[in-house]
Amino acid sequence: MIGVLPDLPPNVAGFRASGEVTKDDFEKVIFPEVKKHREQTGKLNFVFYVDTPLKNFSIGAWIRDIWLGMKQFASWRKIAIISDVEKIRNFTDNISFLLPGEYRGVSVDQLEAAIRWAAMEDQEPDPEDAIPEHIERLLPPQERGKSTVTSAQVGVSKEADARYIFERTTNRLFNVNEWTDHCGALTAGFQLTDDEGKPLMGRAAEGDYIRVDIPGPSMSEGRGYDWVRIEKIQQPAVIAPGAISLMQVRPCPNPQIKDTTITAHFLQEHATSTFIIEWGDKKVSATVYRRNEVPNTEHPGVADKVRNVVVGTLGAMGLSKIQWKALVQGLLERE
Repeated sequence: MIGVLPDLPPNVAGFRASGEVTKDDFEKVIFPEVKKHREQTGKLNFVFYVDTPLKNFSIGAWIRDIWLGMKQFASWRKIAIISDVEKIRNFTDNISFLLPGEYRGVSVDQLEAAIRWAAMEDQEPDPEDAIPEHIERLLPPQERGKSTVTSAQVGVSKEADARYIFERTTNRLFNVNEWTDHCGALTAGFQLTDDEGKPLMGRAAEGDYIRVDIPGPSMSEGRGYDWVRIEKIQQPAVIAPGAISLMQVRPCPNPQIKDTTITAHFLQEHATSTFIIEWGDKKVSATVYRRNEVPNTEHPGVADKVRNVVVGTLGAMGLSKIQWKALVQGLLERE
């Protein structure tokens, strides 16, 4: 059984699970309450008090729980899971950096503190953390889903050194087939292809495709891979302080399948990854700006939907925070 926690702040949805938990508990209690909060605030602050063994959740309840995550992916803000089971709390804390929003596993005696945390409004961002206006103009607007920024930089004191690092990093960015070589522990594989999905050698160009090999189950439409198309490339006419090199990619249909419009990627076609190499003031930076990330659950079959939600939440967020970090560092720093 699931009930609504009473006397909560207006911007927090809270529930307590006790006894046997069924599909109907999600559909009759959680879903309407979540919908109400989503319509009122556009975001979800969620407190879930698990006062029953997990074995008491029926299969139908687990399916509805997964579906809740799929439908509200872009809305999660603060999520507190309340339990005296240490494994549940540890699992919640360990996945917090992979999923949208902030997650905390909290013991029962800290329930009130968890509610206060969930209700706390975000502070204004530090102006120093804001994306510079000249970079923002190069990026698509953030309109839905998740956005992330992953960056690395190298300090330089001599202009000659900065020029060398900028040119080397730019060359590495456009040599997609060598990305894995530069990234050490990066586990995804990348292959540049033409508009028929045939492998290409050399530097990337607008209109080329990148075949991404992510470990684990693959999407059937991609025939074992996820696919993106290079939609924009920008290089400076003059290499000097302030120079920028850019490549932007977007999920797309598998070019090996003619006349298909189904996006062969774990994210929807609205998502973009924009790679920018910049020669700034006494530094050269490599950054990937990922925007409008929503798992691709619109067209695929049931198996692909589950795969895309898992990869889109765990894989995409983990890749952007860990493996994309390895990419920008590898492009910039490794000899």
